[in-house]
Amino acid sequence: MEMKKKILIIFLSVYFIIGSLNSIRTGISFDENYEELNWNFHKELILELKDKFLLGKEFNKKKFEYEVQGFVGYGIGFQIVSQPIQHFLQDILAQDNKISLYGAKLLSKHFVVFLFFFISGIFFYLILRKLIENENFCILGLIIYLTYPYLFGQSMFSPKDVPFLSVWVMCTFLSFNFIEKIIDNKTINLKNVLIFSLATSYLLSIRIAGILIFLQYLFLLILYLSVYKENVIKFFKKFYLKIITFIVGIVILTFLLNPIFLIDPSLIITTIKINANHFNNVGTTTFGRIMYAQDLPSTYILIWMAVKIPIIIILGILLLPFTEKRIFENKKITIFFGTLLLTLISIPLILIFNKVHLYDEIRQIMFLIPIIFIVGLVSLFTFSRSLFYTFGVISIIFFVIENIKINPYQYVWFNFPSRYIDLTNKFELEYQGISGKEIAKQISKKKDQNFCILANPIHVIKPFLHNTNFNCFDAWQKIDTNYKRPFLAVQNVRNLKKSLPYKCKIINETGFRLFFHKEKFITGKLLKCE
Repeated sequence: MEMKKKILIIFLSVYFIIGSLNSIRTGISFDENYEELNWNFHKELILELKDKFLLGKEFNKKKFEYEVQGFVGYGIGFQIVSQPIQHFLQDILAQDNKISLYGAKLLSKHFVVFLFFFISGIFFYLILRKLIENENFCILGLIIYLTYPYLFGQSMFSPKDVPFLSVWVMCTFLSFNFIEKIIDNKTINLKNVLIFSLATSYLLSIRIAGILIFLQYLFLLILYLSVYKENVIKFFKKFYLKIITFIVGIVILTFLLNPIFLIDPSLIITTIKINANHFNNVGTTTFGRIMYAQDLPSTYILIWMAVKIPIIIILGILLLPFTEKRIFENKKITIFFGTLLLTLISIPLILIFNKVHLYDEIRQIMFLIPIIFIVGLVSLFTFSRSLFYTFGVISIIFFVIENIKINPYQYVWFNFPSRYIDLTNKFELEYQGISGKEIAKQISKKKDQNFCILANPIHVIKPFLHNTNFNCFDAWQKIDTNYKRPFLAVQNVRNLKKSLPYKCKIINETGFRLFFHKEKFITGKLLKCE
């Protein structure tokens, strides 16, 4: 085995072990509990559907009418992988009695999220190999991707966004593989078609926004037909059976992985509408202004990308006018790179012009980050190999150091140019509640444990107080009422932006500092209200 491959295998092995262990030590965020509720809803729904189709019982539609609106757009794809692993891990994590069994189940989901991200790295590497036939470039590009603090931080807990991103990368590779086989006149068997259908359906089951990948597929097909001057009619005549199999496979698998659609197929349209115009009008602090999901300015995506994407990638993208001619010299690369570039341009424009509701910085468009990375890395390498290697090595060194320095808040990471701005006041920071675990540690040290604890969400705190005498928990929203005092309150997520509540004082704080940034990032406060 070549030395380079040995080094790559060693790196991936060490990375996987460190990432896996770190993921189950990270605090619980907003979304893990929602994902469990989503799974419980679908379990009940599947049992009802089983009775309908197998036993002929009447389906109780009213029973699910209200909940459908809350879980529509999120199928069971991630859960059918996650739940068996969670079932196995939860008992192990709960053994030391430092966390409740339910908390351990939520925490065990983190390992599966990281596993998805790790697998996305493999496909990311394989895509790079299709674009640049240089092993050093591909290995360095992969390490940059996997150590990038923002994505690495998200991979520690995010059960919606990271699996969606990961499967999108997988689908991108599979689609490139299909076109490459056609170009090279290789056989495309039924197994390949069904795997591609399954991957695409799986993406749709994680989040219905996966429908956008069909636009990427369309770009890929159009570029292939254009570059190789293929006759459209002849192409469809030659591959019509495989195309029909692919479409039918997607339809069947999408319904199986989204049981809600079996209630009423018209819910597919409703789902797309609901997810494009999310009812949650969350305000995200963006460059000093609170931008609400239902009334976003066209600059929202660009601003967040400008402060979250690393310098090395931004530099590569800025150099595109000088590199695109050399990149497009090869026909295959023209098709693959052109597809990514068109996807990267078109999807944000579609979201902006359709006024799609977005919030929590770039969470809902995180799946575009691997594409941005690929485009930026290929462009920079094409412009100058020495520049790429210099910036690449420096980036990895800083990424690794900051992953250690700001753990477990890597997902709050900002790039270096943005650190000249007062980020703590001008941007949304710790909006997921990861700080709950650290605050719970401080609470557990209190000698007097007869206080009620107010928090939002409660599930980011409560599981970590399992072996204490605290047994009274309530919503943060009650802090401005005549709630019986004294009590403890956890001020985190968006509540951090609010002033100190009436007769409350800070007794503990959590936070971190970024390199080359003056202000400390406060991620959570423990208050005592008397």
